[in-house]
Amino acid sequence: MNNKWDESYNIEEYRYGETPNLFFKETIDKLPSGKILLPADGEGRNGVYAAKRGWTVDAFDQSSQGRDKALRLAQKNNVDISFKVIDFEDVSKNYITDSYDAIALTYVHLPEQLKIKYHRSLLPLLKIGGHIIIEGFSKEHVKHQQQNPLTGGPPLMDMMYSKQEILSIFDSLEIDLLEEKEIRLAEGIGHNGKASVIRFVGKKI
Repeated sequence: MNNKWDESYNIEEYRYGETPNLFFKETIDKLPSGKILLPADGEGRNGVYAAKRGWTVDAFDQSSQGRDKALRLAQKNNVDISFKVIDFEDVSKNYITDSYDAIALTYVHLPEQLKIKYHRSLLPLLKIGGHIIIEGFSKEHVKHQQQNPLTGGPPLMDMMYSKQEILSIFDSLEIDLLEEKEIRLAEGIGHNGKASVIRFVGKKI
C-alpha cells in the first residue's frame, strides 16, 4: 500500500530490530494484560512482545512488507497477532469502539495537517480506564539528526512532537506521564544514536 515503507522493510533484517521499544516494554509491563491496538506497528516487534506478555494484539500498518515480517516474527516467537494493512483513514471501519485496554504508538510520525485528526480517531476505540502510550521524536531531535543521520526520525520537524501538541491532541485524557528527554537509541539499523523524545501515557476517564 505504501511504497516508501515497503521499500524500507524490504531487507532481510528487521530495520528497527526484533526486540520491543524499551519505553513500550517498560510501560506495558506495569499494566495488566488485556487487548491492545498498535497503529503503524511496522515489522511487529512491539506487537509480538505484547503477545508474549499475554496481550491480545491487533496491529495495522500501511506496509504489506511490514505485515509479512511481523507475522513471521510472531511465528518465530510462537504467538498470534492480528495484523491488517490499512491506513489511519480506515480505523473506524476496522476496529470496534470501547474495546481496547491500551493503544500504543511508537515513532508514529504523521504529517502536521493529519496529526490531530488521526490521533484523535483512536480515542473512541479505547475503553474507559484504558491507556494511550506514545514515544516519538520531539522537535528538538532535529539537532541530533543533523549531527547523526543514523539516529533516524521523520524528514520534517512538523511531523515531530512537542509536549504542547500532546496536551492539545489528548486534552480529554488524564495524564499519567508526559516528558521530553534525551536518550540513546539502539534499535536495529533504523534508530542509532542520541535522540530527543517525547514520552506520554494518558488514561481515558
